Amino acid sequence: MTEQEFTTYKTELLAKVEKLYKNDELFKIIDLLENSELDFELCMELVRTYINAANRTSDPFSLFEKSEILLDKFSLEGKISAKYHFLRGYILFKKGLISDSLIRFEEALKHASVMDGQLFSNITIMIDNAKRLLDKAEFKGLDEKDSKELLSFVEKNFGKVNHLCEFSHVSLYQIAPTKEHDYNLIVSVGLSGKNTESSSELKQDSKQENIELCLALPKDYRFNKDSKSAFEIYMLIEIISYLITEKNPVGFGYYLEKENGFSKRTAFTGAMLASLGEYPKESQSVILSSGRNVNFYELLPLRPMELNFRKTHSAHELLELFKEHLIKLTPFISTRDDVCQRLNKE
Repeated sequence: MTEQEFTTYKTELLAKVEKLYKNDELFKIIDLLENSELDFELCMELVRTYINAANRTSDPFSLFEKSEILLDKFSLEGKISAKYHFLRGYILFKKGLISDSLIRFEEALKHASVMDGQLFSNITIMIDNAKRLLDKAEFKGLDEKDSKELLSFVEKNFGKVNHLCEFSHVSLYQIAPTKEHDYNLIVSVGLSGKNTESSSELKQDSKQENIELCLALPKDYRFNKDSKSAFEIYMLIEIISYLITEKNPVGFGYYLEKENGFSKRTAFTGAMLASLGEYPKESQSVILSSGRNVNFYELLPLRPMELNFRKTHSAHELLELFKEHLIKLTPFISTRDDVCQRLNKE
């Protein structure tokens, strides 16, 4: 086949691949490319399809193995290819070799350009994901002494605790409704172990805090045996897991966004931290004997328009908006109104 003939052949082949991708027929693409003459570009296309198919099968590793064999054949051409190193890194990431994957992703970034569009975006996302996983692996929570002391403070100031679940060296406890606080309160113990320095060792200009999160739920909320599967608890776990590796300062008014939302059942796509307004100030902060200053914040889930409002306004302004429109935030009720929709109707 002449060079011109191969160019025509490849153009037609890629057109077929694109059509099959639109119909989500991944295994037909694999069959087509496996039985075709491949150059470097077509090899990258087949590896990409192997990976996409692997993400949908119960046995992804056989497809990862095929990918690696194929990538080995084109290692010379891939030396300065951002896509080549990204695919290598992605396979390593999926196999749990996070440190090795990060090396590949960073190599991919060296050869990438913002003009690469989606590829450039994917590389930066995976670098962030890999770094977060490595940071999370290093997180050990609080030591036993601090943990017991903090739990004692929680029981003294919030009420008798019932252990719900544990994950990533963080425990969640439930405090049953009381006369003063007619709702369930979920409190974390362990997240404040994120910063290894005591409060006295933190730089004076540091805005970083040692924090624990609280989530108020209705008094009739039903806790099942597998608490982690409940939407509200799952959301709290997901946010805490994110905060374990957050590099930016976290404290009052901090907000985060999850583009796809926390659950298909609800429209909440973000959350903000606020003070525990219904508790006295002395119940919201403690200095442990180790010197660690721990602050407790309430987690307030936000709907899309509320999150957008927070991005352009202060936390106090958003809280005032809820107050003006008589929308109660404590306890959290997943069916509550969107305060910004009310605002738009006026």
